[in-house]
Amino acid sequence: MNLTAPDGGASLMIVDIARLLRRRFEAALTEIDTGLTVAEARTLAFIWRNPGQRQASLAERMFVEPMTLVGYLDSLEKAGLVQRTIDPTDRRAKLITLTDAADPILAKIEKAIDQVHDDALTGVPRSRRDELEALLETMRINLLNSEAGS
Repeated sequence: MNLTAPDGGASLMIVDIARLLRRRFEAALTEIDTGLTVAEARTLAFIWRNPGQRQASLAERMFVEPMTLVGYLDSLEKAGLVQRTIDPTDRRAKLITLTDAADPILAKIEKAIDQVHDDALTGVPRSRRDELEALLETMRINLLNSEAGS
């Protein structure tokens, strides 16, 4: 083979980092006592970051099949942690919101998130962290804008 492997620069590095962060986050979730599966805790965290989303939109953001998400939501709703309400703009769609009962579990999930964040950024000064987050936000916006234009 005469082709050399592509450098990929920041883009492929971000893909690798995202995979590592997800693996570390899921491992951190197994270490805290939430009473939930890792997938349910991850779903709760996504709802926390994206309140009032439609089920279909939430599944897309989480990169899971809609039917997979339904199972997670059924469990979370049965536990009293989320509620599904009819979207007033489309009665066929359901909006997902957290209940107050989710707060203690979210506090534990927040600790796991903070630990993973701190581990990933060990040795990076605050000013560089802020710069990194600003650059990543710009990349995120660019990719969202290019998707919207597609």
